[in-house]
Amino acid sequence: MSGMLAKIFGLPSYAPRLRCPALALHAAVILCLGMLVALEFHYLPAHSPVQALEEMAIITMRQASHSIRELRLKEKIAIDPVLDPNATGLIGVEYSDLTTTEGLLIAKRTSTNPAFAGVVVRLLHEAGVREGDRIAVSLSGSFPALNIALLSACKAMGLGPMIISSVGASTYGANIPRLTWLDMEWHLRETEVFPYRSMAASLGGIVETNGGIDGKGLILGREAIARSDTPLLDEGDYRSVERDLLRRRQILESKGPVKAFVNVGGSLTSLGWLPEAAYLDVGLIKEAPPTRVAQRGLIFRYFEDGLPVIHLLNVARLAERYALPIDPIPLVAVEVSLKQRAWERYVACVVILTLWGLVGILLLFLETPKRAIRLTTDDAIESITRK
Repeated sequence: MSGMLAKIFGLPSYAPRLRCPALALHAAVILCLGMLVALEFHYLPAHSPVQALEEMAIITMRQASHSIRELRLKEKIAIDPVLDPNATGLIGVEYSDLTTTEGLLIAKRTSTNPAFAGVVVRLLHEAGVREGDRIAVSLSGSFPALNIALLSACKAMGLGPMIISSVGASTYGANIPRLTWLDMEWHLRETEVFPYRSMAASLGGIVETNGGIDGKGLILGREAIARSDTPLLDEGDYRSVERDLLRRRQILESKGPVKAFVNVGGSLTSLGWLPEAAYLDVGLIKEAPPTRVAQRGLIFRYFEDGLPVIHLLNVARLAERYALPIDPIPLVAVEVSLKQRAWERYVACVVILTLWGLVGILLLFLETPKRAIRLTTDDAIESITRK
């Protein structure tokens, strides 16, 4: 075999053979790494139009977050470095008169990752939504970052969101009286980050459901709605949920049919007043608990009608599903598309394969002189013996 290889490649008769343990090991490793690189290249996602939209949405969300941070600084609303170590400006306080229910700080911080805008693009595309389509949207003050992620996706995809928002927010959401979600929405429209505004707004949480705003909170909520020049959607509690959600649906579809329904947060009208709401999945809803209870929310009703429904609530579950980090600090390190992450893995494999190959070549040259010396000595001894 070595003689044949020598003739083919023009190697000297003393070329090293693969029976050399070091060379055999390197040959096996190079073969395995080569297969790994081939697999990485095969599965490396192409830069499709959808991925280009994801990148656009991520850039827009980053721009929107920066704009909100500048607004907070301008209005002298301090950004707590403990609560918001990434200084996004999208984290509220633990409690205010606009606080509805308890929320997780880690979930709020996780949601500020601009990569979520790319996730929403993927979800909308999977739902069959395309450029020019109208979608029904319910936004909550509890997750302003997810609201921005959704609007960033809408802008990138050229969609027309029909929006109804609520002012109340859970802890660490948009619960600062001078910086509610409607204030953020207004600012982002005035600065031309987004062209969207809510068609109507409700107060949000209510005391009768053991979690909500009352007293001064109701006054502050109405002031925020009036300040944003948004029509007030006066809603009741769980006893009027069916009436309220049907009225919401009329508003959302007032300009024509919608192609999907997207809910952000846990509003009563979206979830409904029924225990089955706790078993809803997040992301693009594939199945919903069967129920015909009159108090079932818009998520159930739109799903029953065969309309795609996207539910953005359990942030940790969403992050794990789409390989996003929990509570990332800093954010810059994780604002990377799936394509870029795959490309980095591919490049790493190529580099490792190249380095290992160079080591093998080095061993080849180190082994060659030794064998050459041995063969030359043997020839000399044999020559003397013959004489």
